[in-house]
Amino acid sequence: MEGPLTRRLFTVAQANDLLPRVERLVLALRDRVAWLQSRPQQVTFMIPERQVVNEGPVEPEYFRALLMVRSMIQEIDSLGAQVKDLGSGLVDFPSRLHGRDVLLCWRLGEQRVGFYHDPESGFSGRQPIPDELRDPRPTEEES
Repeated sequence: MEGPLTRRLFTVAQANDLLPRVERLVLALRDRVAWLQSRPQQVTFMIPERQVVNEGPVEPEYFRALLMVRSMIQEIDSLGAQVKDLGSGLVDFPSRLHGRDVLLCWRLGEQRVGFYHDPESGFSGRQPIPDELRDPRPTEEES
């Protein structure tokens, strides 16, 4: 069981197995966030890791959407993945490669996890996953 100081480390195959679920969540998150941005309202007080306090005149539908966004982000986090950029649908999966910490990197629209980068370099440091570590299973489009 994972404790507060541990994190899940993914193989490429494990990250690929989660992609359908992560992709659905990222798409739903983008839709909810776009909906929220199209209806700006004042939220007086919000603590992400605890209860959200609605002290402002926020419409109930807007408030429910905020709670949905928080819930979807928590679900992705509970899977062990990390949303890095919702706009581009960028998600990282912690891993180890050749004895060092890396992030397996996936972006919305990609069929599988095919890149990684060092935690410090971010997206600009993306490199192809070495062939010997790639997921050998074909994607639906390849089969």
